[in-house]
Amino acid sequence: MKKKPFIFLLWAFAAGLFYLCLQSIDLGRAWNEIIRADPSWLLLAIFFNACILGVWASLWYLLLPQKISVPFVRIFQANSFMSTSCNTIPFPGGHAVGVMALARRAEVGHTVALSVLALDQLMEGFAKIFVLTLVAIFVPLPERMGQAILIFVIVIGLFASIMFYMAHKKPRVREGQEIKSFTGKIRTLVSRWSVHLEVLRDVRTFSSGLLLALVMMLAQTLGIWAVQKSLGLDLPLWAPILVMGALNLATVLPITPGNFGIYEGTAFLVYQFCGLAPEAALSLALLQHLCFLVPMVGTGYLVLLFLTSAQKQSLSKAEWVSGKT
Repeated sequence: MKKKPFIFLLWAFAAGLFYLCLQSIDLGRAWNEIIRADPSWLLLAIFFNACILGVWASLWYLLLPQKISVPFVRIFQANSFMSTSCNTIPFPGGHAVGVMALARRAEVGHTVALSVLALDQLMEGFAKIFVLTLVAIFVPLPERMGQAILIFVIVIGLFASIMFYMAHKKPRVREGQEIKSFTGKIRTLVSRWSVHLEVLRDVRTFSSGLLLALVMMLAQTLGIWAVQKSLGLDLPLWAPILVMGALNLATVLPITPGNFGIYEGTAFLVYQFCGLAPEAALSLALLQHLCFLVPMVGTGYLVLLFLTSAQKQSLSKAEWVSGKT
């Protein structure tokens, strides 16, 4: 399938899901719900979501091989570029940008960048399993969601098994060995990539990475809770966890830019499951996604603006110095 028709189908799917949510909604009442939201709670939600980037960059820094030393600020820059890309272009474009940004901005090479991204997805998968387990324990779930959780756990289990196997398998390709065939080059890439999975051979570092991934989930859950508080709605204590769990399942693969439509539709259905009116459910879904996107998209653009400005200043300074000499 060509790229443009595929992207069109994705957008059509997202728009269709969003349209289903709007069918039985009084948009005037929904807008009144949005404008009565408490700005202080919304700012707190943006803050919690912004904390995700700091913890996420710390996770990447931890997952780097011990022999590689990179300034944290460069890791944060690469991470912010990936965050912006993942929330503006379809899968897997954002992840590809993340690998390229980490490889070039942090100057760690593509194999190391690929290993960091794979380990990051593994840690995030374990953290999502933890959240979904909490959901299954404390919340009466629909049967389909329970089945989806089981499938997700199996997929993450298989992925983890492959990762641990590759981490403990000795590389077969020697350094300096000349490889000509295509399959041989693939084996070489995989072999060199698996060498950098040393985190999975260190229990302490692996535990620290898992803890950081859980802190990311906690920050996002607190962001959801703050948005709920902004409208002063009386929701059960488990509502933010249920919303977080449902979004984890629905957005495993970001098939639309920023999960537009998928995010709103999922949150809308969960809030209706919690007993909210359609207008309140839609308002929460929109505000929640907006408070998530502001830091996750905006930070990358701010970093790019700062780097561009710094580069222009350095060029102007160099031209001024050369002119004087």
